Order: sequence, then structure tokens, then C-alpha cells
Amino acid sequence: MKTNYIFYITIILNLGYSIGFTFSRLHNLLPSKTLNKSNLFSNRLYYNRKRTNRIYARFLNNYSRRDLIFLSPILLQPDKVLSTVLNNNLNIKKVVVFGASGYTGGDTIRNLLDKDINVVAVTRRPVKIVDRDNAGRDTLVLDDINKKNKIQSVIADVLKPETLNNMMNGVDAIIYCAASRPKVTARPIPGVELNKQKNVLDKEIYVEESNNVEDIGLVNVAREAIKNNVKKLIIVSSICAKCQKKDMNNDINSGEVTDKGETTCNACYNKQEGEERVRLLYENAPSHLTYTIIRPGMLSPGEKRGVEEIEFNQGVSKSGIISRLDLADVLVESAMTNNSNKKTFEVYYKDTAQPVDMYKSLKTCKEMGKSVKECFFGEDYKDDKKPIEIDKLLKNKVKGSIFLSGKEVIGNNYSEMLNKLKIDEKEYYDINILKSNDIF
Repeated sequence: MKTNYIFYITIILNLGYSIGFTFSRLHNLLPSKTLNKSNLFSNRLYYNRKRTNRIYARFLNNYSRRDLIFLSPILLQPDKVLSTVLNNNLNIKKVVVFGASGYTGGDTIRNLLDKDINVVAVTRRPVKIVDRDNAGRDTLVLDDINKKNKIQSVIADVLKPETLNNMMNGVDAIIYCAASRPKVTARPIPGVELNKQKNVLDKEIYVEESNNVEDIGLVNVAREAIKNNVKKLIIVSSICAKCQKKDMNNDINSGEVTDKGETTCNACYNKQEGEERVRLLYENAPSHLTYTIIRPGMLSPGEKRGVEEIEFNQGVSKSGIISRLDLADVLVESAMTNNSNKKTFEVYYKDTAQPVDMYKSLKTCKEMGKSVKECFFGEDYKDDKKPIEIDKLLKNKVKGSIFLSGKEVIGNNYSEMLNKLKIDEKEYYDINILKSNDIF
């Protein structure tokens, strides 16, 4: 921060000196007859000439045309120059991506390569780096295969700390996209004969089960990041507003899915525990090392919709949908700015937002003076008496936010949006209000 203050002071002084320099030069060019003492303004110029020249001699004798060229962007476009400074952008040259073989990891790597950033791609098993024409199982796909030389492929297991040694030397940031893989159970495939199904199952096409990647694995990576002086750790967590439960017969109440993992809420609980343990680690870490925890809603394979469609929130009051492409944008932008330091937030498309607690959401909308329609459909529907038009809903984008929580952040620039978020605060609990069931 001291560097920033010095930079601001230097800009102010330079502006002052350049104004004094210009004034002095103009004054020297004035014809002598303009210094008529009958003219009040000329009088002041005349009597203050020595003082002005003294200021010029003190500060500007060594001013060159090069100095003026350096200052010209600040003088001509101060908003643009100062906004770059205030964005707190970091010089990120090399990033480690965990979970590189996954969909989110792959999109994140392609995003980094587009910004000419070197990547260390970490996977649990060997992968081939290929173009889209050769995409397949255990491959990392690049849009431009010529950028293959900017990727270093590393095999490691986050649950085994010894495999992480020497991986983070010279690294500026880490993006953690790794996740646990559930046990996969084969279900009967409608319309396929039983003998053919058996042949399919015998091929062992399913990946090995892995657990505790979101808590134990994440903490192992965080410790190694702090040890290696890595500036930023960007973590993909989850809103986890809904979780599929097993019924009394240990069966999953699922939809029409053929092959399904044995999904429970354990992964969500592990993510929450991992988040807390990371925050505790960074409380005692050097101040220039930091983290960002990003909780996306349901991930979709859809196209990129851009920052104007995105909403940030804090407090797990809303959920929604976001494509992996847009999530990758948020991850990379968070790594490249100090505006995301020590912040945890949810991210989703604002027009897909759904409240975690409908009653609480409607109550908040009412307290904020919003109509029911405005709460459900946005700012274009302030009039409760006017009927809803389906064509208007389909044609127009959501204006503002829906199901308001009061903590929404929207905008046209990720860095500015990140800057508006609140820094994580340590929560303190009153031991007197805890019950025995909460403790044991």
C-alpha cells in the first residue's frame, strides 16, 4: 500500500509542477506591453514573476520533453490512467491449475493461455495435450495447439502432500478446480439387451473414486502455496443450496439418469470445512499472501454470456446457473487483481437467481420497498397492477436483480465488482447459546 500512496503523491506533484511550468513559460512569452500596471491581472503577473520563477527554478529546471510526454496521458485521460491504478492489477505470469483435466479446469487453462499466461496443469493421471479434432478421454484440449509450449503438465495427488513438492516454484497464483469423484453405480439402460449391458460394464470405463479433495486436499495445497510464497489462491467452491439425499433404503431419489454417482451432501460439507480451514491458515500467513473463494451455482456447458449477465452475492442467500466459460473468466480475473483478496462470494447469472429461502427473500423485498412482481421479474415490473406479458419476459433481459438480498453486486467490469465485495470477517459465537447437540 505504501507504494500506491507514493505513486498517487508523485502524480499530484507532477501535475502541480507541470502547471507551474506551463504558467511560467506562457508568462515569459507575454509581450512587455501586456504588463501594463494599470491592468490588475497584469499587475499580479508582474509582481509575482520572481516568485513564479523561483518555484520553476526549484522544481522544474531538470524537466525535459520526455517528462512531459510521460505526463501527457495523465493530463489528457486522467480517468483512464487512474482507473488502471485503482484496479490493483497484479502482474501474473505463471499459474498452477489443479483439476486441469476437468471441464472447468480446461476452460480456465484456455482462458489463461489467451492472456499469454504460462500454465502448470495438474492432473491425477497422465493426459495428452491435443487440439479439438483429437479430443477424447484423458486429454487437455487447446483451441490453439501452438500454445502447447506454454503448458507444463504435472501428475500429482492433492491428498498426498509429498507429490506437491517443487511444483510451485516461481508461481504467481493457483486456481483450484479439483473436486472429489463419487462412486459410480451402473444402472440398467432402457432399450439395451442385458448381455450387451454386461459387455459394457466389463470394460471398466469408470474413473476411480476419490474423496476429501475439497477439504484435506485443498488444505494441503494451501499450505504448500504459503510455503512457496504464492501470491494468490483462487478456490472453486459451491453454493450447495440443494443436495440430493439418500432415502431409508439407501437408494437415491433421482431423475431419469442411467449411470449416477452415489451423491450425498458430504461434498458440500467438505467444501464448507475446506473454506474455513483455508481462512484460518491465511490468518497467520504473511500479509502479501491471500485467497479468494468463489461459489458458483449450477454449472452448465452453455456459451459465454459475459460480465453484464453475471451477479455476485455474499451470504448464500441465492443460487443460480452459470456456464463454465463465464466461471473461468471470473476465476482468472480474480487471480489478476488485489480487489478479490480474502473475499468469499457466490456467482451466477442474475436472471437465473433463485432464493435459498423464499419466505425470507419475499420479506426482504418488502422491506426494501419492492413489489412482488419486481421481486420476481426485476425493475421493469414495478407496477403490481399491470399484467405480466410473456413476450416481454422473453424479449427483455432482467433489469437489476431479482429475489433481492441487499448484497447483490452487478456491473460491467469484474475488477470493479470484486472491489465492491466485503472482505471476509471472522465469526464469533456466544458459547452460552450453544446446545449440547451442537457441541457433541
